[in-house]
Amino acid sequence: MGKIFNALKKSNKTKMPKKIEAQLDIEKPVYEHAEINGCLVTLLNPDSFEAGQFKILRTNLLFPLSGSPPRTLMITSAVPGEGKSFVSANLAISIAQGIDEHVLLMDCDIRKPCLHTRFGFNDVRGLSDYLANGISISSVLLKTKLKKLTILPGGKPYNNPAELLTSEKMSALLKEVKIRYKNRYIIIDSPPPQLTAESSAIARQVDGIILVIKYGSTNRETVSALINIIGKEKILGVIINWFDMRSSSYSDFREYGNLYTKYQKK
Repeated sequence: MGKIFNALKKSNKTKMPKKIEAQLDIEKPVYEHAEINGCLVTLLNPDSFEAGQFKILRTNLLFPLSGSPPRTLMITSAVPGEGKSFVSANLAISIAQGIDEHVLLMDCDIRKPCLHTRFGFNDVRGLSDYLANGISISSVLLKTKLKKLTILPGGKPYNNPAELLTSEKMSALLKEVKIRYKNRYIIIDSPPPQLTAESSAIARQVDGIILVIKYGSTNRETVSALINIIGKEKILGVIINWFDMRSSSYSDFREYGNLYTKYQKK
């Protein structure tokens, strides 16, 4: 796409087969609506300006001017703290809110997994447990309030994440989740490739990459170095995060800009 987008961040139990529960000997993950993080603007406030920006991004991704839409999409950043998880979660929600599209949101930042907590889940097993301990992938998938959105959480921190995420088992998983369902999109939240070896390996196996840049913070040299690491070929666009609406011409949306800053600080 080459386009810069301005993107602004009853208790229900997940069902598992009884046999798997017995084998794992763990409690069911609990989804608490009251604990949903305020940064999930596309879920909590779908008519907001911020949610509208994600709808624009969704449209550009699913209906490209040429070629097929990317089925596997990696969201990453140059340095920590730029909002990649915020973008990953809200983009996944926005796509899942469509009529036909199903989404698998994968937390591949297993050094600091956070996506499951933003959706109101307590501590759960996830990707690292699947890769390291051989438990079934179905036993760690989490259903959300949106029927067409499933989360694969990062799981417990692992001493050497690169060993897991660059393994043949991880590569096979990425292929499997892509080909099993024709109407499924996979959104991958991945740490900065400049800091972790595993992100560069994942980048080679996805259809497209979106970079998240913090407005007024990330310098050009850092971004250029990131592009050199992952290559220009798969970069679909850049999202400018933390954009200050008060300095823009969108004066009618200053209130949303203030709310957005509040979300990001949580």
